[in-house]
Amino acid sequence: MGSTTIRNVLTVSIVMLMICTASAQNKEVDKGKAILAKAMDQKDRSKQQEMINEARADFQKGGLKPQEVGVILGDTYLDKGDLVNAANSYSTSSKEDKKAGFKKVADAYVETAFGGDAKAETKAINKAMDYYKKADALKEGARNIGDKYYAKGEEGYGKALDYYVIGGADVKLEEIAKEYFGKGDANEDKAAEVYLRMKTPEGYQKAGDIYYNRKEYGKANDAYQAGSLAEGMKKYADYLYSQSRNDEADNIYVKIAAIYATKKDDGALEKLANESQAKGSYGLAARIYDKAGNTNMSEKSSGYASLIELNLDSARIFFTDVSDQAMIKAMDDNAKGLSALKDLADNLDALKRAAPSGNPIIDSITGATSLSAKDQKDEEEYYKSILGQVITNVNGIASNFGKLTNPELKKYLRFRFIRYTAVRNILETQTMTVKKQKADIKVKDVIL
Repeated sequence: MGSTTIRNVLTVSIVMLMICTASAQNKEVDKGKAILAKAMDQKDRSKQQEMINEARADFQKGGLKPQEVGVILGDTYLDKGDLVNAANSYSTSSKEDKKAGFKKVADAYVETAFGGDAKAETKAINKAMDYYKKADALKEGARNIGDKYYAKGEEGYGKALDYYVIGGADVKLEEIAKEYFGKGDANEDKAAEVYLRMKTPEGYQKAGDIYYNRKEYGKANDAYQAGSLAEGMKKYADYLYSQSRNDEADNIYVKIAAIYATKKDDGALEKLANESQAKGSYGLAARIYDKAGNTNMSEKSSGYASLIELNLDSARIFFTDVSDQAMIKAMDDNAKGLSALKDLADNLDALKRAAPSGNPIIDSITGATSLSAKDQKDEEEYYKSILGQVITNVNGIASNFGKLTNPELKKYLRFRFIRYTAVRNILETQTMTVKKQKADIKVKDVIL
């Protein structure tokens, strides 16, 4: 017999031996599985454990590794609904099999939770989340639980949202938000709340827009700020300017400027500074121009800000620095009128400071402030006592304003005086001429 023939015979023999061995091992594994299946039906715990040990021995004879046996045991327990022993068995398997097993256990707990027993629901859900976490499948698991609650209809939306948030299921969150919004009225607020939970710029934008359109301005601004949404914040700030709540509006412009500065968007900063000037907030404009690196416009705006505040010496210094000889000449030519207007402004400021302060109540929806009934009465009594003084000073503003010969001076000083409510009530805000005569002026008209 040749060497080639001998090698062929040996090869065939080896292959046949391997086949026979594998077949024998498979029989041992099958035998172990059969015993294990019977063990699951065994009521006697001691007998059951004895049979499981017997099955383990067969698995070992069949060539299975302990980790592989752990998977078989876990699957068997899982089929019988014994989730505790299933998890214990999976824990002895390989790293990846363990994760896969824990996820199956978690899925089973979810099914148990929604099996109709409301009392067991919370406990089962908590177990499921624990095993999803161990399986590195927390987000996927949370979305699964969210879907189960969502399937219950609107009564389950609250909990569905909780789990969709954990699962990062923005698509589902938006789906629920749209359902709420479509129902209108108070449900629009629910929609906004859902959008807020997305914690994304898109979510904050949609929530802010819903609140703004419902005139819930305070909430709208909170949403826009949470998303660092400059355009939304500016929309609210412009609303505040329209309500003569300039200090509040300026504070929001400061925050908008910080957003643009972080983005290094000098163009947006300069545009914002220009808009600040249009609102009469020249001091704010100066700060924003400075952030944009425009030193010349920053100093010029500072000059206008000082002029508006009637800090005339300071204004002159700034105008000198930027070589604005026209404004310096205008101030010189109108020095007497400016001095008189400064005295009148000082008088009104002193009267305003002396008013009872009270404790303003802030409306959580609009952000507007108001006084309690007692504080309103105290305020009314105070202004009743100084009604004549306010009227005299406001009429003095109209008289001296009309004497100014430079339109630019009038333009800037107008911003100084329309900040007083009494001035807006008694004078025309564009021309600063008297529109309400003394006989027609009520106490509410002279509040500063």
